[in-house]
Amino acid sequence: MSLKKISLLIGFILCLSLFNIHTTSAKVQFVDVPPSYDAYEEIQYLINLGAIKGYETKNGTYYKPHQPVTRGQAAKMVVISSGLQPLKVKQSSFKDVQTGTELSDYVERAVKEGYFSASKNGEFGPYVNLTRQEMAKVLATAFQLDVEKYANLTVPFKDINPKHPYYKYISAIYYNGITKGSPSGKERVFMPESSVTRGQFASFIARAKEEKYRLELPVQGVQVPNEKDAIGTVAATVDYLNVRTSTDTSTNANRIGQINKGTKLPLFEIQPGWFKVMYKDQYAYISRDYAQVVDEAGQPLGKVQKHVIAVGKVNVYKSSNTNSKVIGSFNADEQIPVYKTVGEWYLTEKDGVPGYVQASATKQPVVEKPVDPPVKNPVETPPVKNPVDKDPVVETPTYTTNTIGRVTTNALNIREKADAASNSLGTLNKGDVVAVHSISGNWANITTANGKKGFVHKTYLKLINQKGSPVKDRVIVIDAGHGGKDPGATSNGAVEKEITLKVATVVKNKLEADGAKVIMTRTGDKYPTLEDRVKIALNNYAEVFVSIHVNSASNESAKGTETYYSVAGNVNIEEDETLAKAINDQIVKNADMKDRGVKKQDYYVIRNMILPSVLVELGFITNPEDRAKLTDHEYVEIFGDSIYKGIVEYYQK
Repeated sequence: MSLKKISLLIGFILCLSLFNIHTTSAKVQFVDVPPSYDAYEEIQYLINLGAIKGYETKNGTYYKPHQPVTRGQAAKMVVISSGLQPLKVKQSSFKDVQTGTELSDYVERAVKEGYFSASKNGEFGPYVNLTRQEMAKVLATAFQLDVEKYANLTVPFKDINPKHPYYKYISAIYYNGITKGSPSGKERVFMPESSVTRGQFASFIARAKEEKYRLELPVQGVQVPNEKDAIGTVAATVDYLNVRTSTDTSTNANRIGQINKGTKLPLFEIQPGWFKVMYKDQYAYISRDYAQVVDEAGQPLGKVQKHVIAVGKVNVYKSSNTNSKVIGSFNADEQIPVYKTVGEWYLTEKDGVPGYVQASATKQPVVEKPVDPPVKNPVETPPVKNPVDKDPVVETPTYTTNTIGRVTTNALNIREKADAASNSLGTLNKGDVVAVHSISGNWANITTANGKKGFVHKTYLKLINQKGSPVKDRVIVIDAGHGGKDPGATSNGAVEKEITLKVATVVKNKLEADGAKVIMTRTGDKYPTLEDRVKIALNNYAEVFVSIHVNSASNESAKGTETYYSVAGNVNIEEDETLAKAINDQIVKNADMKDRGVKKQDYYVIRNMILPSVLVELGFITNPEDRAKLTDHEYVEIFGDSIYKGIVEYYQK
């Protein structure tokens, strides 16, 4: 055989060898991609397509899945995966890509097809890391996803708003099961400027090209709301109420729309300061300050009509039918507020959400203020001499006891024993004054102005010390808002739960120094539920309840102090208002705060109290001037001292 023939034969064999190496590359096993790797199947799929080959070393072939994929690498992978051929040109379109190279051929094709745009100064940036937002455009374009179809749909990523330049591409790959974003607390983010790893990009390409690799819709790991799971309904109380994808008010990037007064949305959760709702098929948030929970008829709850007692555990249903969602329950013997009777159902509320309980699962309570008993000796009741005259001035009799009680309601029964079921000896009316000899639990042992002795429920007495400290022996509950898993409002490193606990502790120390019995709903970084806070007050026979909070607003110019009291089913409303005004005025004066006034609002912790109860908003954590005071040690003392002085002032009146 001639030397020429031998050379031709060797060359043919070498060509076959090269061809076999290429065609068998689908069987390559990357050292750093074991079968247990999350994207193993997707990477094998791209190997079969010829889109990836890896890096050969003396120790084996590596894919380097955790390294960022560059724009040049991505161009080649996508062009091959989409079934296109590289594009040869006589002159490169980019000064940083050399003509005639493999890189140039794939880059030119990718740009011509609209997958990529040139970087600044006529450069492509082939060695620049591909960002996630670029990845969205590349895949949506290369695999012909209908981006306009998804352009107006909302996505669950709190860092992406509809005005984002890549929004429609990100939305398209989300709704086609290509990406689920990343968790960020209870929410999700897309991180558009972050780089994409080689392993991630292989997964994304496989999902875009082959449906079997796609995430199920709704996207795995992302909660898409189902209206059937809603616990209630909320209605906007103002026009142009912002709807956000997160509770961050420092930016408008998370704003996805606005609703007007009366617009109703399904409610999924009540959070501090926010309602979590469904808006345009996704979870969203609206401010609790400008919306209210409504019943199934779309009406606000209104006032409590009466209370009933749970017979055993009683479920609370979303609507007046047992097939509806159970949104909570009452325990046996627990008191249930009734706002309205609907057939065989009672409209009530649980943790601030309206719901329904079956009337048959409840019983009527033993009323502490029942209908007046029959008058055994009507002659003992003096006739009203001049019924058209205004009420006479009540003269306070002189008592040997240190504590007197002023009655705060009408038709208050005097009981024979400290028991609501015992005989009534008569009644007292608002403004009557009695001597208080002792107190046990909720019952005060008293003597009336005409010498009648008995027991009355102390909730309807304002207990006044005739000498010494006005708050000595008074049972006062101080509620430091939020805590534990619930930080409350935050801004520039300031956290509501930390501020409220510091101020509450100051109040506690000052009251205790004056002889008051003080109960804290929390003394550390724990989270008592709203229901827990109410129970703490009631179980400790509280006489005054003060809940301390910090305000926030989307507009940082909002500032000042405001104090709330409840009007729902409240017989002590005048006491609430007096207490609220005393505390509010002290804070405004001593801390030099803007006076936003005393307001009516049925917050859970104060509307479920019969005793005098208020909720104080010290100032706005989102306002620089207020925040500086709220986080200053000296002002924390001033805020606490002002609340203390307000309580003392209330008892002095």
